[in-house]
Amino acid sequence: MSYESKSIREVISMIGRNEIYLPAIQRKFVWKPEQIESLFDSIMRGYPIGTFLFWFIRGEKINDYTFYKFIQDYHERDKYLNDIAPRPELKEEIVGVLDGQQRLSSMYIALQGTYAYKKAYARWYNDSAFPKRRFYINLLSEPEDDAGYMYEFKFLTEEEARNLDEKHLWFLVRDVMLWGEEPEIDEYYDNLLNSDYVSDGLKVCIEEKRRQVKKTLRILHQRIVIEKLINYYKIEEQELDNILDIFVRVNSGGTVLSKSDLLFSTIVANWQEARQKIEDLLSTINKKGNGFYFDNDFIMRSCLVLTDCPILFKVRSFKKENINKIKSQWENIEISITKAVDLLVEFGFNGETLTSQNAIIPIAYYFIKGGESDKSKDDIRRYLIYALLKQIYGSQGDRVLAAIRDVLKDAFKEHKYFSFDYIVNNAKLPSGKSLKITDEDIEEILEYKKGPYTFMILSLLYPNLKFGQIEFHQDHIHPASMFTESKLGKLGVSKDNIKKWKDMKDRLPNLQLMEGRENKSKNKTPFKEWLKNAYPNPDERGKFMKDNYIPDHVSLELKDFEVFYEERKKILKAQLKKVLQQK
Repeated sequence: MSYESKSIREVISMIGRNEIYLPAIQRKFVWKPEQIESLFDSIMRGYPIGTFLFWFIRGEKINDYTFYKFIQDYHERDKYLNDIAPRPELKEEIVGVLDGQQRLSSMYIALQGTYAYKKAYARWYNDSAFPKRRFYINLLSEPEDDAGYMYEFKFLTEEEARNLDEKHLWFLVRDVMLWGEEPEIDEYYDNLLNSDYVSDGLKVCIEEKRRQVKKTLRILHQRIVIEKLINYYKIEEQELDNILDIFVRVNSGGTVLSKSDLLFSTIVANWQEARQKIEDLLSTINKKGNGFYFDNDFIMRSCLVLTDCPILFKVRSFKKENINKIKSQWENIEISITKAVDLLVEFGFNGETLTSQNAIIPIAYYFIKGGESDKSKDDIRRYLIYALLKQIYGSQGDRVLAAIRDVLKDAFKEHKYFSFDYIVNNAKLPSGKSLKITDEDIEEILEYKKGPYTFMILSLLYPNLKFGQIEFHQDHIHPASMFTESKLGKLGVSKDNIKKWKDMKDRLPNLQLMEGRENKSKNKTPFKEWLKNAYPNPDERGKFMKDNYIPDHVSLELKDFEVFYEERKKILKAQLKKVLQQK
């Protein structure tokens, strides 16, 4: 690699001449206007803006990869993805940006394009909510304090830029790109002073700050046109595997790129429609139920598992042959993942309670092999909850996925249903991993505090609830609002026990599942009082207590909370042994 430098204008001009592109391994543009303003303030102040990594690729090798064009007119809603560079447009030699994409994209938008972001309080679907804004510098701005900016840059509409006063004189930054090596600053200043939109009163103010205005223009020209601020390493390696290795190394700091980002890009490099298809799938499944947070990492691993490819998260797993397999099976992959997520919703899961996305990949694998949920729903549910409780995907996740996939393959040779017992007894999980629940596990489970894992346990204890149709909340049986020092103190609870009870209130023995609306009506009412009012009929009250594992032989007064807690803990322990432990 060799070290070279160019001016910002030179590089921006190269982008405009279709000489610099973004390789498919790059992520989409994500910088906000404030970040771009900060970047240009740093440029003006002479601060370092980091080095860049440019990949010079030529000849036939250019056709082996997919490249994207820089976005010129960014639109937060309608134009936030880069266009694919058409093959006829690519020259004999082009430059791919391996490091510095966000900075260069920001410079290109600021110096050659527009940035349309939504106005405050405007509706997302209203086209007028996204006015085009160009990049301006305020020539009358005063330096802020140490934590602020020295130069004021803003993306403004043309109307906003004409709104001038004694503290604001906006100059369109892109105009400096047209200046020569030795510009007539005095002439540009005079033209600015005599503009139609500058009032006589403002002219006086500008004249008072003549030196500041001219100095700012001179520095702007110097930084953009003259100084070679784009310092880059030139890479001439042509093989993608080696390029990815370099890319991983240089992106190991800052916003860390995951392997899935790179491997996703490898797919895109060989299958141009992949980006849109994957983003469409993520958009669909993340909107299901109460929302999920599936990402590229999940999709990439799913593709490898569902197409029976090697699961190791390496570049070689995404060789062209495997990508073609993913492409040919994409429709089935999409359907299987969607079915698996639909089942999650039916089980009551969402993005907050699904503690491992990898756990549902074997479920999607079962579907892609022709399995049906109706025949195996209970077993799938048990597998999912056990896998999450035992956290088998926490480390060595690739090996766990491979082991469970192998078991499902073998099982399908004998039957077409999802057998949890078969998986438990035959999966060769890495050392230290197990799907079996022990007595020690149950003791630990009973101490869980309110969160994703208590939801999973409660969903097993309430198997008949229609999670996919009704929203259920984890409810404190004795309301959390009752456990204040003042309220407990009035009941005669000692200071030591107050601390203990406040901790116990959030643990499993004081939690139940309750329909959202019913939970809101219960709210802060003492449990005994709420129970009597909600179920005045003794038989109905007894059924509620039995269904919710409420001990019927202890006091339900808050003053007897510790006795209630220990008795319900015994009931839950006995039930969990029945539900969780293998026969």
